[in-house]
Order: sequence, then C-alpha cells, then structure tokens
Amino acid sequence: MLSTDKDFRFMATNDLMTELQKDSIKLDDDSEKKVVKMLLRLLEDQNGEVQNLAVKCLGPLVAKVKEVQVETIVDTLCTNMMSDKEQLRDISSIGLKTVIVELPPSATTLAAGISRRITGRLTNAVAKQEDVSVQLEALDILADLLSRFGTLLVSFHQAIQTSLLPQLVSKRLAVRKRSIMAIGYLVSCCNSVLFEDIMHYLLKGLDGNKDTTRTYIQLVTE
Repeated sequence: MLSTDKDFRFMATNDLMTELQKDSIKLDDDSEKKVVKMLLRLLEDQNGEVQNLAVKCLGPLVAKVKEVQVETIVDTLCTNMMSDKEQLRDISSIGLKTVIVELPPSATTLAAGISRRITGRLTNAVAKQEDVSVQLEALDILADLLSRFGTLLVSFHQAIQTSLLPQLVSKRLAVRKRSIMAIGYLVSCCNSVLFEDIMHYLLKGLDGNKDTTRTYIQLVTE
C-alpha cells in the first residue's frame, strides 16, 4: 500500500478487501491500527480506483476492529468532510455512509457511541456550513443515522430539530428536500413533546410564501 506504483497499491487494497470479507480473519491491536491508518491514508490517494477500493474496505473493517479504531475512522472522515479538497470531501462522505450502513445493529453500545460521536458534527455542518455541497452531504448522512439509529440518539433529538427546521426555508430546493427526509426520520423516533413542537412549527408556517407552504405541506404528509 506504500508502493509508488498505483497498481501495487490497488492490488494490495484488493487483497485486503478479500481478507476482510472472510469470517475467519482476526486482527491484533497493532494490526488494527496499521490497517486503519493505511486505509485512511489511501482515501487521499491520487488514483481514484485506489480511493474507491479503500473506502469500500471500511465497511467490513468496522465489524472487525475495536471501538477505538472505529472512532478514529469516523473522526477522520468527519474532519475530511470539511476539507477544501472536493474529491476528499466526496470520498469521506461515502465512507461515513458506508460505516453507518455496516455498523452491526446488534452491537448497540458500539452503534450508539459512534452515532453520537458523528451527530454533533453533522448538526453543526447542517446549521453553519456555508458550502452547500457539504451541507447536503451532512443532511444525507444525518438522515441515514436517524433511519438506522434514531432511537439511540434521544439526547440529540432537540439539537437535530434545531438544526433542521431552519433549512425548510432554504433558497435551495435540494436542501429543503433532504431536510424533509431527515425530519421525517426524526419524528418517527422522537418523543411526543418534540413531535408536537415540530407540527406546531409547520402549521404556524403554512401562511408563508408559496414555496414555504408547499415544503411544509410535504413534510406534514410525511
């Protein structure tokens, strides 16, 4: 993976992918650290094929390493999502989605810890990020988190609501649409008080302009 030859890096990463898909593979602490460090490094590889293969490895890897290594992975991906390098931002967003999909639902402690670790940074990106492409990715990932692990994020529900509701009046249709999806997942797992707050907010806003009214009606029907 450290080779200057992109073909060697690709083949090495491909071999690792094959091994990670085997149930029999066992990694000691040192091996875990090395594999995680190297895959995160390859996310910045100059070759797109190597990058794509490295991000695919993250899926099976999260089920085979200890929580501390999964934390390292998601922390790095969250940081890279805010990078000024568009390609690194894109591949890191894919990586976060991959990790969320592959987190074992049965491993409640791991899923809860990792979900909480990501959520604060996502809500902050949704509320304060000026780069719309980053904001859209954050909304997508937040929706994925809520759909899979929403019940584990009760302590974040209020903050999530606070970050999402203002996006319903965004000038960008894509932001409004993804906010509708994320709020739809939120109301399916939040408590009745928060649900009533959201409904009150929407009903109160129905007398706004045409675009806002249409958005609110869409969300009410969710």
